[in-house]
Amino acid sequence: MATRFPLQSLLDHSRHRWHAAERLLLMLKRKEEAARQRRDELQGYKRDYEQRLTGEAGSRGMAIHLLRDYHTFLGKLEVAIRHQEDEVAQATARWQGAHDNWLALRQKVKAYEALAERHRDQERQREEKRDQRVTDEQAARRHVP
Repeated sequence: MATRFPLQSLLDHSRHRWHAAERLLLMLKRKEEAARQRRDELQGYKRDYEQRLTGEAGSRGMAIHLLRDYHTFLGKLEVAIRHQEDEVAQATARWQGAHDNWLALRQKVKAYEALAERHRDQERQREEKRDQRVTDEQAARRHVP
């Protein structure tokens, strides 16, 4: 009878941690993508307002208080964009850290799986040797007078 892989509990635990790290990685990737999308939306708003400003001011002129309001709003958009770029950088850094952890856990699982496979091969060889020994003994008994 084959013996149980002595490190099976470590393999199971490592797999569990690896899958948990994978779920975290996917969640962090979604957060990073959401931060990028918000940044891109802010950049789009800024482009739209810049186009409106140049279109309205260039075509028919604009009152000074409206011009000042446009520039104030564009300044606020620029601050929001910079803040969102910081958010994207932080989200990317968190994802990269989680990815590095995921890679390390995957490597650990692969190492345990290699040991488990080696254990199964050794057990299979032991079983084959035992079966061969039993067959040899039975054959020897048949030939004994």
